[in-house]
Amino acid sequence: MKNIKKVSCLFFVLFLLLSCAKPSEPASVEGSLNIEHIFEISGYARDIFVTDSYLYVAEDQAGYTIFDINSNEMISHHVSYIMETDPIMFENVRLISAVEDENLLFVYDRYGPASINVFDMTNKVEPEFLFQHQGNTDGIIQLESDVSSIGGVDLLWTNGGKYNFARFDQFWQSLDYYEFPNSVERFDVDASKVYISAEQLGFHIINRSNGDILSTTNTDAEALDVKIVDNYAIVALRQAGFAVYDISSALAPTFVCQKETSEYIYTIDVEDDNMVLGSHTGGVYLYDISDITNPVLVGNLDSDKIGYTYEAVLHNNKIYASTRQGVYKIEIN
Repeated sequence: MKNIKKVSCLFFVLFLLLSCAKPSEPASVEGSLNIEHIFEISGYARDIFVTDSYLYVAEDQAGYTIFDINSNEMISHHVSYIMETDPIMFENVRLISAVEDENLLFVYDRYGPASINVFDMTNKVEPEFLFQHQGNTDGIIQLESDVSSIGGVDLLWTNGGKYNFARFDQFWQSLDYYEFPNSVERFDVDASKVYISAEQLGFHIINRSNGDILSTTNTDAEALDVKIVDNYAIVALRQAGFAVYDISSALAPTFVCQKETSEYIYTIDVEDDNMVLGSHTGGVYLYDISDITNPVLVGNLDSDKIGYTYEAVLHNNKIYASTRQGVYKIEIN
């Protein structure tokens, strides 16, 4: 009888060990997330840009698509555009960004040739091609656009070891860049500084006016993305989850906390007290960052439910996940 009890206890302990997540991994939490709609597309949703009215999707080999985000209806899909009289086919549309106040759309085609293509999207059914830029455009990681304080639109992007900044105002006006000794990944900016993830070197804080590196902070794993929230930097650490740093002093950031995740982390987005992480096979992770010194996992949908995930974006209290199965609009309860 004693042996039977010992065997039973052993099986019970093994069951508990096998059914629990590792101590460093959060258990899956799905209750706060609900799939509201799937935007069906032809290719892989490699990148998305979301506004109050529209969803712009970079579909890799299938071109790009524009959706009405309120009706969920497709407005237009584009696999090529006309330059002069010859049709130019997109090869791999990897990134997309829009400035609706200026009716400008920026589409990055990685291979056909590697270029940033500018469109007037006054007519979103048939955007009009304006310009193709090919300088410093090989292997762009992140592309951002915003209204320029001196007219037109500012464009920002990273590729290789460069952080590039340019301006478009009817025509391509300028291009400059800061170069670093190693590859850089995704970035965030404020009025005076650029924050750049730099893989195995950690993350840089850079003087935006002259490119001087103010500090380089070593991280526990490869830094792939960074987002700034008040005086804090949240850094995606690929195989080690994410970490939070106090950047009150740009010259000497200090470690605050680190959270492990069960899958690799590649992208971060933040809106109010919500933070969403994009995690390829891990899908999306949602954290409450009302106390940024102790983020709390409140939701997770993995790739079994939404597909291999390239990026996750927060907009108006919803998550938009760009995946190989389409773009998921996810409600936060």
